[in-house]
Amino acid sequence: MMKEYEHIRFLLNNYWNCETSLEEEKQLQNFFSGNDIPEDLQKYAALFRDYKESQLSIRLDDDFDKRLEAAIHQKEKEKQYITIRIFAPVLKIAASILILITVGIGIYFLSNESKKPYFAETYNDPKAALKDATYALEKLSEALQRGEEASQETLNELKNLNIDWTVLDSMNVEMEPVAETEPIEKENL
Repeated sequence: MMKEYEHIRFLLNNYWNCETSLEEEKQLQNFFSGNDIPEDLQKYAALFRDYKESQLSIRLDDDFDKRLEAAIHQKEKEKQYITIRIFAPVLKIAASILILITVGIGIYFLSNESKKPYFAETYNDPKAALKDATYALEKLSEALQRGEEASQETLNELKNLNIDWTVLDSMNVEMEPVAETEPIEKENL
C-alpha cells in the first residue's frame, strides 16, 4: 500500500509540473475517487473527483456538430452582409460621381464639336490676308524655279555624256534572241 501512495505522490508531482500523460491522470482520478485516501492527500481528492464527475456530466448531443457548423456559417453570412451594407452607400456615391463625370465629358466634347467652324476667315483685315498670301505664293514660286533650274542642269549634264538613249530605252527595242548578241570585250570597257 505504501508503494501505491508513493507512486500517487510521484504522479501528483508530475501532474503539477504538467508532465503526466492521460493514462497517469486517469490513475490519479481513479485513486481519488476511492475511499482509502491518506490524510495528506485528502486536499487533492475534491479536485480529481470534481474533474471526473464533470467529465461524466458533460455530454454533447448527437447533432452538436451540425448546430455548431450552422452557427459558424450564420456568423460568416452576417459578416458578409455587414460588409456589403457598410460599403453600399460609398458604392452608390462612387457610381453617381462616375456617371456625372461621364455625362460632363460627353457634353463638353459635343459642345466643342459644334463650335468648330468648317470655313472661317483667319484675317479680319483683307489687306493683311492679301499680303500674307502674296508672300506665301512668292516663296512657292521661288522654290519651283529653283527646282526647275536644278532639273535643267541635270538634263544638260546628261546631254553632255553622249549616251545613246535609244539603246537604253526598252520600250522601243524589239526583243532579240540572246544568242545573237555579241559578247562584250574587255578592251571596250
